Amino acid sequence: MNRIDARALENDVVDVAASRLPPPLLTWIGDGRWRLETDYAYRDGEAVITAPAGFQFDLSSVPRVLWWLIAPFELSIAAPLLHDFLYLYGASPPAGSIEPPRTYTRAEADRLFYGIMRAEGVPGWRRMLSLAAVRLFGQNAWHN
Repeated sequence: MNRIDARALENDVVDVAASRLPPPLLTWIGDGRWRLETDYAYRDGEAVITAPAGFQFDLSSVPRVLWWLIAPFELSIAAPLLHDFLYLYGASPPAGSIEPPRTYTRAEADRLFYGIMRAEGVPGWRRMLSLAAVRLFGQNAWHN
């Protein structure tokens, strides 16, 4: 994926070249945060997860010192968007955001993150490294 100047994003479709998923519409709002401008829906088996317009997320929480290895945009867009959405709400997603209604465990949210990265063409070594990082360091971000 090409490097993107995030500071220039305002109501822009962020397309991942190798992705089989529809691109989300995002705006850079500063301080490492992005805002989703339209609802973004993803089918996970029988369930459809919808992150609502206005949802704010930090893309991928990769420390800047590691961007030479993995920059935030190199882990896809939809994967961190939906992962952050599930982590924010944990086992209590807002009504209507997952249809039919269901909850996700932290491990299920992390597996979904991995699977979406695969669907977006993220190389295997980056997926594995990212999955290990969220498993090791994501506990504090998970809301039950």
